[in-house]
Amino acid sequence: MESAKLSYAGIAGAVAGVLGLLGAVSKWYAVSLAGGTVTIKGTSDASGKLALAMSIALFAFSAAYVLIADARIRRSMAALMIVTAVVLTLAAVWGLTRADGASVEMGLWLTGLSGVLGIGAGVLTLKEAPVDEDIVEPDPVNAEAAS
Repeated sequence: MESAKLSYAGIAGAVAGVLGLLGAVSKWYAVSLAGGTVTIKGTSDASGKLALAMSIALFAFSAAYVLIADARIRRSMAALMIVTAVVLTLAAVWGLTRADGASVEMGLWLTGLSGVLGIGAGVLTLKEAPVDEDIVEPDPVNAEAAS
Protein backbone atom coordinates (compact mmCIF):
# COMPACT_ATOMS: atom_id res chain seq x y z
CA MET A 1 0.00 0.00 0.00
CA GLU A 2 1.31 3.43 -0.86
CA SER A 3 1.69 5.74 2.09
CA ALA A 4 -0.30 8.52 0.37
CA LYS A 5 -3.33 6.33 -0.38
CA LEU A 6 -6.11 5.99 2.18
CA SER A 7 -8.44 3.04 2.39
CA TYR A 8 -11.93 4.50 2.31
CA ALA A 9 -13.46 1.12 3.04
CA GLY A 10 -11.34 0.90 6.20
CA ILE A 11 -12.46 4.38 7.20
CA ALA A 12 -16.09 3.36 6.61
CA GLY A 13 -15.53 0.40 8.94
CA ALA A 14 -14.15 2.71 11.62
CA VAL A 15 -17.17 5.01 11.23
CA ALA A 16 -19.44 1.96 11.55
CA GLY A 17 -17.66 1.04 14.77
CA VAL A 18 -18.19 4.52 16.21
CA LEU A 19 -21.87 4.52 15.18
CA GLY A 20 -22.30 1.11 16.77
CA LEU A 21 -20.68 2.38 19.94
CA LEU A 22 -23.04 5.36 20.05
CA GLY A 23 -26.00 3.09 19.40
CA ALA A 24 -24.99 0.59 22.08
CA VAL A 25 -24.72 3.20 24.83
CA SER A 26 -27.95 5.03 23.94
CA LYS A 27 -31.60 4.10 24.57
CA TRP A 28 -32.72 0.75 23.20
CA TYR A 29 -36.15 0.27 24.79
CA ALA A 30 -38.94 2.40 26.21
CA VAL A 31 -41.70 1.05 28.45
CA SER A 32 -44.82 3.07 29.25
CA LEU A 33 -45.91 2.69 32.86
CA ALA A 34 -48.63 4.35 34.92
CA GLY A 35 -46.20 6.94 36.29
CA GLY A 36 -44.46 7.73 32.98
CA THR A 37 -42.03 6.21 30.53
CA VAL A 38 -38.97 4.22 31.50
CA THR A 39 -36.10 4.06 29.02
CA ILE A 40 -33.52 1.29 29.04
CA LYS A 41 -30.00 1.73 27.67
CA GLY A 42 -28.41 -0.92 25.51
CA THR A 43 -25.60 -1.62 27.97
CA SER A 44 -28.08 -2.77 30.63
CA ASP A 45 -28.91 -5.80 28.47
CA ALA A 46 -26.64 -8.71 27.53
CA SER A 47 -27.16 -8.09 23.82
CA GLY A 48 -26.18 -4.44 24.30
CA LYS A 49 -22.99 -5.39 26.10
CA LEU A 50 -22.10 -7.72 23.25
CA ALA A 51 -22.86 -4.96 20.75
CA LEU A 52 -20.64 -2.55 22.69
CA ALA A 53 -17.72 -5.00 22.64
CA MET A 54 -18.14 -5.72 18.93
CA SER A 55 -18.37 -2.00 18.12
CA ILE A 56 -15.08 -1.35 19.87
CA ALA A 57 -13.50 -4.34 18.10
CA LEU A 58 -14.83 -3.21 14.71
CA PHE A 59 -13.35 0.25 15.23
CA ALA A 60 -9.99 -1.19 16.35
CA PHE A 61 -9.70 -3.62 13.44
CA SER A 62 -10.75 -0.96 10.93
CA ALA A 63 -8.23 1.53 12.28
CA ALA A 64 -5.53 -1.13 12.16
CA TYR A 65 -6.47 -1.90 8.56
CA VAL A 66 -6.05 1.75 7.61
CA LEU A 67 -2.79 2.30 9.50
CA ILE A 68 -0.85 -0.91 8.84
CA ALA A 69 0.78 -1.47 5.45
CA ASP A 70 1.70 -5.17 5.73
CA ALA A 71 -0.48 -7.17 3.33
CA ARG A 72 -0.79 -10.22 5.59
CA ILE A 73 -1.95 -8.16 8.55
CA ARG A 74 -4.39 -6.21 6.36
CA ARG A 75 -5.97 -9.47 5.20
CA SER A 76 -6.40 -10.58 8.78
CA MET A 77 -7.88 -7.23 9.80
CA ALA A 78 -10.33 -7.36 6.88
CA ALA A 79 -11.53 -10.81 7.95
CA LEU A 80 -11.81 -9.71 11.58
CA MET A 81 -13.79 -6.64 10.50
CA ILE A 82 -16.34 -8.88 8.79
CA VAL A 83 -16.61 -11.25 11.76
CA THR A 84 -17.11 -8.47 14.31
CA ALA A 85 -19.61 -6.66 12.07
CA VAL A 86 -21.65 -9.84 11.66
CA VAL A 87 -21.68 -10.43 15.41
CA LEU A 88 -22.63 -6.76 15.92
CA THR A 89 -25.58 -7.19 13.56
CA LEU A 90 -26.61 -10.40 15.31
CA ALA A 91 -26.43 -8.62 18.68
CA ALA A 92 -28.84 -5.99 17.35
CA VAL A 93 -31.21 -8.70 16.09
CA TRP A 94 -30.93 -10.42 19.46
CA GLY A 95 -31.81 -7.10 21.08
CA LEU A 96 -34.89 -6.82 18.85
CA THR A 97 -36.07 -10.24 19.97
CA ARG A 98 -35.58 -9.33 23.64
CA ALA A 99 -37.90 -6.30 23.48
CA ASP A 100 -40.84 -8.26 25.01
CA GLY A 101 -43.51 -5.66 24.39
CA ALA A 102 -41.31 -2.61 24.95
CA SER A 103 -41.08 -0.10 22.14
CA VAL A 104 -37.78 -0.14 20.30
CA GLU A 105 -35.81 3.12 20.41
CA MET A 106 -33.40 4.66 17.92
CA GLY A 107 -30.21 3.30 19.57
CA LEU A 108 -31.08 -0.27 18.67
CA TRP A 109 -31.75 0.64 15.05
CA LEU A 110 -28.49 2.60 14.90
CA THR A 111 -26.61 -0.43 16.21
CA GLY A 112 -28.14 -2.69 13.57
CA LEU A 113 -27.44 -0.19 10.81
CA SER A 114 -23.82 0.14 11.89
CA GLY A 115 -23.45 -3.65 11.80
CA VAL A 116 -24.71 -3.77 8.22
CA LEU A 117 -22.43 -0.86 7.27
CA GLY A 118 -19.53 -2.69 8.91
CA ILE A 119 -20.25 -5.84 6.90
CA GLY A 120 -20.20 -3.84 3.68
CA ALA A 121 -16.98 -2.10 4.64
CA GLY A 122 -15.41 -5.42 5.60
CA VAL A 123 -16.29 -6.99 2.26
CA LEU A 124 -14.79 -4.00 0.44
CA THR A 125 -11.59 -4.20 2.50
CA LEU A 126 -11.33 -7.90 1.74
CA LYS A 127 -11.55 -7.06 -1.97
CA GLU A 128 -8.70 -4.53 -1.51
CA ALA A 129 -6.55 -7.20 0.15
CA PRO A 130 -7.58 -10.44 -1.60
CA VAL A 131 -6.87 -13.68 0.22
CA ASP A 132 -5.90 -15.72 -2.83
CA GLU A 133 -3.24 -13.28 -4.07
CA ASP A 134 0.33 -14.38 -3.43
CA ILE A 135 2.53 -12.02 -1.49
CA VAL A 136 5.86 -11.52 -3.22
CA GLU A 137 8.55 -10.26 -0.92
CA PRO A 138 11.73 -8.83 -2.46
CA ASP A 139 14.79 -11.00 -2.20
CA PRO A 140 17.50 -8.88 -0.55
CA VAL A 141 20.33 -10.87 -2.18
CA ASN A 142 19.02 -10.52 -5.75
CA ALA A 143 17.88 -6.95 -5.20
CA GLU A 144 21.48 -5.87 -4.56
CA ALA A 145 22.71 -7.75 -7.63
CA ALA A 146 20.06 -6.15 -9.85
CA SER A 147 21.06 -2.63 -8.78
